[in-house]
Amino acid sequence: MNGGRKPRISLCMIAKNEEEKLERALSWGADVLFEKIVADTGSTDGTVSLAEKLGARVYHFDWIDDFAAARNFALEQAGGDWILMTDADEWPVPETPDKLCSLVEEAEARKADAVLGGILNLDDKGEIVTCLSRIMLFRNVPELRYRRRVHEQLGFADGRLIKLSDAEKDLFFFHDGYAGEALAGKRRSRRDLKLLEQEISEHPDDYEIMGYLGDEYNGLKDKERALYWYRQSVEHMPGMTQEGAARKAWTFSSLIALYGEMGDDSAAEEIYKLAVEQQPLEADYDYQMGRLCVLEKRWEEGIRYLAGGLAKLERHGTANSGMRIKASLEKVYGDMALCFLRSGRRKEAVETSVALLKARPFDMKALYILLSSFYEDGGEQAESASYVDSVVGFLRKLYTFSDLKTCLFIARAAKEAGWAAMGIRMEKESGR
Repeated sequence: MNGGRKPRISLCMIAKNEEEKLERALSWGADVLFEKIVADTGSTDGTVSLAEKLGARVYHFDWIDDFAAARNFALEQAGGDWILMTDADEWPVPETPDKLCSLVEEAEARKADAVLGGILNLDDKGEIVTCLSRIMLFRNVPELRYRRRVHEQLGFADGRLIKLSDAEKDLFFFHDGYAGEALAGKRRSRRDLKLLEQEISEHPDDYEIMGYLGDEYNGLKDKERALYWYRQSVEHMPGMTQEGAARKAWTFSSLIALYGEMGDDSAAEEIYKLAVEQQPLEADYDYQMGRLCVLEKRWEEGIRYLAGGLAKLERHGTANSGMRIKASLEKVYGDMALCFLRSGRRKEAVETSVALLKARPFDMKALYILLSSFYEDGGEQAESASYVDSVVGFLRKLYTFSDLKTCLFIARAAKEAGWAAMGIRMEKESGR
């Protein structure tokens, strides 16, 4: 324990030519962080001077095609009791900095070695596309170091397991390094692919590296090579592993999705069964099968898989699991609402779409499903003024009709649902 002293947290990162993103990554935590350490790997822009201006101590590291070596070099410069390892394209969710010290104190009380947090990967629109578990904070001890040239992994030198304190509900950082052009640029350079090929040549039985190779080729739209490396990864995997084997789960769920894209449903089902056998609590497998069923209009199956994934997520939590489904909850509920509608379960379609609209009133898909459900329920009476009035009364619980934008939005959704009378009514409400 620290005897009542405020935890000393060293922020460490490696950087190269990150001038445009560095201020966002370093201009926080003055009252929380003990120090900021930047290992610069050869910047030719203003990265070094800006980092120093933002209060960081900058050290030069000669790049040797090894991210783990660069991270370990940064660790060697740190004097804090705990390390917060981030990247220049990451920054904290606003509530996170104020929680750091208490999270460290909680981890110390539990005699934990590290704290598990979440990385929220954003797309070009700033929307969350995946939520990954990652060790964010860890004790500054020489036995804890990174390995692998790329997709580096923290671990004890003697191989013992890291004792984790789970803070995924409190510790989040945004990350936009995989958004649009940023990811496309990395893939064009094939930087990670080259490093992964070096790793697999030295560690030919490493199923995790095989999975990462599958990811790279999948991103390059080379489905055959992606399929090869994912299958190789599956063949080299150990049997039953701890439920938090995130890389294993990512490989299995990616393979399910890839077989779905290739139209091989039987292979997708085969991989699903194998994945569930090895990691029965992982929610992403049901999520991927549910998505496949929705695309193929297998509505009842879609409900079963999606509901199963949500149940696993709620029952077993998100620590190191459910990376895809937990970042796509609104989409999951939207797909479930559509499945309910198409399978004739209109009451459940209404309940699900209303829940979505309360969170996101201008979700066109959710409103389309809601209006379609009412329209189908109305049957021959759906175009009558009295029935339209009753549904308008229901919609007033969700919307303020005095707003022109709202009325036109509902009119558009009604037309999408083929409900002429409702579309006309909402256009009248808008004053058009």
